Amino acid sequence: LRNGLIEVASVIVGQVERSVDAWETQDHAEAAQVIAGDDEVDFRCKELERMAFDLVLLQAPKAHDLRLIHTGLIITVALERVGDLALAIARRVEAMEPSRPIPEVDALLKRMEPRAISALSQSVQAFAREDTGLAIVAKSDARSVQELLEGVMQAASHRAADHDTAPWLANAVLLARHLERVSNNAAEIAGRVRFVAEGGDPV
Repeated sequence: LRNGLIEVASVIVGQVERSVDAWETQDHAEAAQVIAGDDEVDFRCKELERMAFDLVLLQAPKAHDLRLIHTGLIITVALERVGDLALAIARRVEAMEPSRPIPEVDALLKRMEPRAISALSQSVQAFAREDTGLAIVAKSDARSVQELLEGVMQAASHRAADHDTAPWLANAVLLARHLERVSNNAAEIAGRVRFVAEGGDPV
């Protein structure tokens, strides 16, 4: 179950990375790959849920194993949500009209993107290793993404978009919100690490 979660998480991190790359380059072919890969993500998440329920029914796990299965179900849901966010970003790329970016908003997005991906990667690694210290770092990265979202919203509200920039700005705000939700789900995963490792309260 743990290995399956790590494998699915790796696929989903890749989906987020590709969707963000597609946004940056406006690469419709790469966006299409993300969209095509979403069915596999959904299938693998459902398989993990089935495995977790089977383990509870057939193995009667206790203590650490039961905490791992319980947390695995929560993480599977969080990962599936992140996969849906990658899909939403890719669909934005496909639907986006040609327009000119706004530099100050674009600069904030370029800071958000790696931090959201880093928070997700670190949270998965923290779960895999049961490393509460790394989980705390992942949550810190996730908080910084939330702060950057506020910056994007402020910059967007103070910038008068014209015909050449309005489509880009509308999509940029949606991208920022999606990245913030990726980081929220990363924080959810990271917050469960202490419970798995020690039986303690979430980080």
